Amino acid sequence: MKILAKLWKFTKAPAYRRLDHAPNPLKLKIVLALLQWGIIIGVSVGIFNQWLIGLLKIDLGEHAIEKFLENYFLVPLFLMAVVFAPAVEEILFRGPLIWFKNKKYFKYCFYASVLLFAVVHMSNFELTGEVYYIAPLLVAPQLILGVFLGYVRVKLGLLWSICLHAMYNAVLITPILLYKFLNFPLE
Repeated sequence: MKILAKLWKFTKAPAYRRLDHAPNPLKLKIVLALLQWGIIIGVSVGIFNQWLIGLLKIDLGEHAIEKFLENYFLVPLFLMAVVFAPAVEEILFRGPLIWFKNKKYFKYCFYASVLLFAVVHMSNFELTGEVYYIAPLLVAPQLILGVFLGYVRVKLGLLWSICLHAMYNAVLITPILLYKFLNFPLE
């Protein structure tokens, strides 16, 4: 819980202050704690979203992961989700934060990176009118993860945020890929 309090304090007033003095085992402990909380919060929000979408009878169409599962083999899918996407997204969305580290408007750049990260993930859904109405809920897990990743990027460095992102994706995609590998239907 202490890590969430630190994260909340940082989120209210982001500033570029690294924990360079922290040893790698402590950095790993921070990343693993945020991974745990990210999964708990992300899955909880996802479950709530599914309940609400069912209650409102909203058709989201086919999710991007379903298309990927149909068109790609398991190993390339895993590599795209766990290696390629985290590296590219972290470099694009959180890498540039260093350019603004000494600027008085750093916090706005931080918030923009979090928001852009969430908005880009709207491409996982078929963008219909109904989807736009609930868009903030649909990308809430990515919004929260964006804050976690931004915190790690600022405090620990870009490689640590890439690692957190990769582990988060691995935890979420591995069960889906196992289901596909074992030929279980996903519906």
